[in-house]
Amino acid sequence: MQTYQQTRESMCQRIRTLRKKEHFTQMQMAQRLHISRRTYANYERGVHAMPVEVLVIIADTFGTSLDYLVGRTSIRPEEQSI
Repeated sequence: MQTYQQTRESMCQRIRTLRKKEHFTQMQMAQRLHISRRTYANYERGVHAMPVEVLVIIADTFGTSLDYLVGRTSIRPEEQSI
């Protein structure tokens, strides 16, 4: 079982990786979430916890599940059908 800190670090890494894979900048993500770039950067670095509402929008943006984002599964939903 992962600790809170390990889960948070894993989640932030997954979100950063997804963002870069889809060629989004931090500014573009911040605009999509209606927050400042600095706030988004702090979420992505794990400085501040992300509200559930933010996580839902991020999951929808990248077409993945909350379970994948928070590390409850290592398989993205679109990969399950392969």
